[in-house]
Amino acid sequence: MFKYVSASMIALLMLVSQPAFAAARLAVLHLAPFADTLDGTAVNISANGTVLFENVKYKDFVPYTELDAGEYTIDITPVGATDPALSATVTLQDGVDYSAYAVGNGITQDLALVAIADEMNVPANASDVAVRVIHTAPFAAESSATEVSIRTAGGDVVAGLVGVPYLGNSGFFDIPAGTYDLKVASNDGSVNLIDPLPAPLPAGAGVTLYAIGDGINQPLSILAFPVGELALREPVDNRSNGMWEIIEGSGTGFVFQPMPSQNRVVGTWYTYDEMGLPTFLTFDSCLNESEGETFVCSMPGGFDGMTATTALYQSTGGGPSEDDEVLTEKIGEIDFEIMDCNNAMAVVTLTGQSPVMYTARQLTRPFPCVDSQ
Repeated sequence: MFKYVSASMIALLMLVSQPAFAAARLAVLHLAPFADTLDGTAVNISANGTVLFENVKYKDFVPYTELDAGEYTIDITPVGATDPALSATVTLQDGVDYSAYAVGNGITQDLALVAIADEMNVPANASDVAVRVIHTAPFAAESSATEVSIRTAGGDVVAGLVGVPYLGNSGFFDIPAGTYDLKVASNDGSVNLIDPLPAPLPAGAGVTLYAIGDGINQPLSILAFPVGELALREPVDNRSNGMWEIIEGSGTGFVFQPMPSQNRVVGTWYTYDEMGLPTFLTFDSCLNESEGETFVCSMPGGFDGMTATTALYQSTGGGPSEDDEVLTEKIGEIDFEIMDCNNAMAVVTLTGQSPVMYTARQLTRPFPCVDSQ
């Protein structure tokens, strides 16, 4: 039967450097979302005609297993079938680790078995972690449509990983050990596709992050080998981007601007004072307190695609000269809830005052919106 990885085995695999060994080692991963149920993806894995692991399902993996050096034909056969659906020949050399992973869904991308040597999967510096990113999520048929970027929670690109296509492999690169909040986004960062919760990457470990799922049979997610599937946030997209009108107030409204790569929202609230003059305020889900004239989002986040609590700021002063001073202060908070593509609620709480609830409808949007919340 298939071997599941226990918590104690995970700790051992992650924290202990790999020992010297005479034989080769092979890991096998089932990353092919070809059915809409896990039971429907169950397969048996054979090497040179001998069944090694049975009833392996999508997102399951066989950790490194020691095998004699030599040539192996790896067959992956659906449970109940007699003929393999996938097959690949792997030549294993002494002292080398290999990974073989089943990919494709038979809809947008063909089923295939990819085998690679896992070279340099231990960091050169004992205080670092070796990380590799492999794109195995067949969510589109055209290669260009599958391209993604890998970003931090702040929206910065990781290791130059932009334009990574389906089956793209970054190879291992070393980064300092620590807790990382990474995500898979569109090339320009405007759409947040897969957003794992922060995960610790311990010193001395070698970790491969597989982007998996097709959005058709199985949802998009991240499998970290040899740890397992990572817990996810709801990805943030641009459906709520645009201008919104407050129904209860003539001429009052807000411009709502999600920043998917940072799980953040910023924008402008506009209204009129008692003299009929326009007043423009700004809001930001970073909730940073004012530090003079500088506002830096040191901890992005606060927007889950539907709700956000934002700091509300007012700026005064300024003028045509660069020497004209602008003063910005926090004057309250706004709690937003995006109900659907066209309707929202906003609760405005000014400092020292009671909350006031408003309803809003969207007037314009720069991005298409399809309700899926």
